[in-house]
Amino acid sequence: MKKTVIGLSFLAAVSCASVSCDDDKVISDVELPESSRTFLSSHFNNINVSRIEKEGAGYSVYLANKIEIDFNSTGDWLEVDGEDGVSIPTGFILPQIVDYVEDNYPTTTINGIEKKASGFDVDLVQQDTDLVFDVNGGFVRVDP
Repeated sequence: MKKTVIGLSFLAAVSCASVSCDDDKVISDVELPESSRTFLSSHFNNINVSRIEKEGAGYSVYLANKIEIDFNSTGDWLEVDGEDGVSIPTGFILPQIVDYVEDNYPTTTINGIEKKASGFDVDLVQQDTDLVFDVNGGFVRVDP
């Protein structure tokens, strides 16, 4: 009996700890920063939003077409990522990056892009290839 009480107490403590550490909160679109809403309406206008989460200081938007968009606290996009095999729109990506992919990988499309301080990481759909670009959209290298 003592082991059962101790086990249940431990389970309860772990459950409470995991709930209190979870900062993710489902929110409505009106709670997104204006710049995020503008980005979505400009580049993903005809795609339904499945869920929006506030994650710490940032936001994650899940679209019905299996694309996830992460925004920082001010509403600037940080990452746009499609599930395996899902292409993302390219209207918000620097033209130099889009042109490089079209010229050098004409049989595939962009599956995801992440904005970093040093530039951009781009994932391609069919090639299982990651490309690195600098902040100006210049090609740097292929990441294995």
